[in-house]
Amino acid sequence: MSFSRLLIVGLGNIGTTFGWALSEEGVDTTHVVREGKGSLFEQGIKLNVLDLREEDPTPRLHLYVPKVVEEVSPEDGYDLVMIPTKHYQLAVALRDYRDRVGLDTSFLIFCANWEGPQVVDEILPRARYTWGYSATNGGPSGDVLCMNLRKDYRIGKIEGSPKPLLQSVIELFGRAGLEPDLKEDMLGWLLAHHALNAGLIGAALYAGGQQELTSDPEALQLMAGGIHEALAVVKARGVDVSIFPDIAPFLELSDEGIIALIKDSFFKSPAAQRAIKSGHFKASPEEMKSFYLDVLHTGEEMGIPMPSLEAMKARIEGEA
Repeated sequence: MSFSRLLIVGLGNIGTTFGWALSEEGVDTTHVVREGKGSLFEQGIKLNVLDLREEDPTPRLHLYVPKVVEEVSPEDGYDLVMIPTKHYQLAVALRDYRDRVGLDTSFLIFCANWEGPQVVDEILPRARYTWGYSATNGGPSGDVLCMNLRKDYRIGKIEGSPKPLLQSVIELFGRAGLEPDLKEDMLGWLLAHHALNAGLIGAALYAGGQQELTSDPEALQLMAGGIHEALAVVKARGVDVSIFPDIAPFLELSDEGIIALIKDSFFKSPAAQRAIKSGHFKASPEEMKSFYLDVLHTGEEMGIPMPSLEAMKARIEGEA
């Protein structure tokens, strides 16, 4: 199995960045957009890219003129559809494009997941999809999309999803110098990462922003407690969080240790500062809030104590 024609749903931050990176290396890449929106991209999209694939990365300006369509059909011959939507838009996108491409077309789902795979399995058999997640980040700044293009991306094993499909996606991304951060249990990792985001994003919303979080002792303490609580929700759902090297430290660290780790890894680097100034957090506040609320509501339903996450709620919901 190999892929020659890639269809990316939309021109959001992640879809645009990966579309640019792959098309630059000769991958036949097309973006499908809503009816009447195609003409908006005829003059191209301005990108400010910090390309972390380079040894000494420096932000550079690019103009990406994507190949855009508003309609697709099985006759178009796309063999892979990449869906980098918001997680709560995934089911709608899958139902739509499942019926607009060929029956043999594979899908790369490239977004978060908290509900579990059931909603996807009702739409597509696992023989037709695999799941990845971006490590790249950024967002719009005026009319320019500022992105930190990391060398790595997340992808991994899913029971029932064929290994050749996974390997073909890895091979395709490898053409652009992108390397897989392979997860032993991709669906479990998505839950754990969602939980980590719930504590971190919830605290940033509580503090009034990512930069504000770094100097707000109360919000930082709630963040650390919230991460522990959110991961407890994931463990209660049957996921062995300890198998993920990027998540496991949060199980072992004290609150003070978590605060120090977050400050060092999420806020201090030049790439992190770029993401704070023009990142997805500012551009999509409702999506950010959904990470927090997803975990909070599930924990409440399961009867798991979550004093830190619950303490954030009134201010995040605008009730305080």
